Amino acid sequence: MLVKGGGNAMKYVKQPKRHIILDDFEWRALVKGVNEYRKQVIDENGCVEVVNDLLVKIIDAPTKKIKIMEVSK
Repeated sequence: MLVKGGGNAMKYVKQPKRHIILDDFEWRALVKGVNEYRKQVIDENGCVEVVNDLLVKIIDAPTKKIKIMEVSK
């Protein structure tokens, strides 16, 4: 992200990345929810570019297998 500093200087500000762990059901619910919001924005004649970008990021997100250990009480 570019931020305008003092004068005409531009500098990059490092944005934090967020990682979440979703199972298949949660991932599908997220895609469906964002798509429903996209449809709502379209119906309201709004700009959907940001929502489209988000939807593409969600769909194209890389997967990684992880091990989950259950702890008995």
